[in-house]
Amino acid sequence: MPGLMDEMMGALNGADGGLGGLLGGVLGGQADPKSEKAASLGMEAILGGLAKNAQDPKGAESLLSALDKHDGSALDNLGPGFGGADQAADGDKILGHVFGNDRDAVTQNLAAKSGLDVGSIAKMLPALAPVVMGMLGKKKAGGGLDAGGLAGLLKGEADGFDLGDILGMVTGGGGAGGAAGILGKLRSLFGR
Repeated sequence: MPGLMDEMMGALNGADGGLGGLLGGVLGGQADPKSEKAASLGMEAILGGLAKNAQDPKGAESLLSALDKHDGSALDNLGPGFGGADQAADGDKILGHVFGNDRDAVTQNLAAKSGLDVGSIAKMLPALAPVVMGMLGKKKAGGGLDAGGLAGLLKGEADGFDLGDILGMVTGGGGAGGAAGILGKLRSLFGR
């Protein structure tokens, strides 16, 4: 059975123009292997951050509640409007809650690991975040996931990633941007 990453990459590659075309639209130019690697790493980082947040039962409940707003329709709109202003605004909110104060560090780490410049990563991540949430929302709707099932799904997916260099700040715990700070932001966003 394909994992979340496989399904998301399949959806992105199956879009009109494929992943390269979508990324080229977001980045304002031609996509290349660096940008495709960065997209994959970016989605892994978002899933890893969500998995970290969902380790706390209250964080998992908040995320489960948030998925009511992400029904998978973002996966149906992969085309010329991909990464548009509305999607980017939604993506910015998602990233703020997933990475907190560590968003800039994650962006820089992704740039270093992928070879793509920081500015391009900063444009790409907000376009990808609704895709990740959309896939999770689709899984919730289709599989009747509860908070524990969601946490297990995310942990199982993230365990296969090598995110130490990218999420070092987020997974490190302490500080306002660590897991406790992120959980607080999730609770305030989702009214818990």
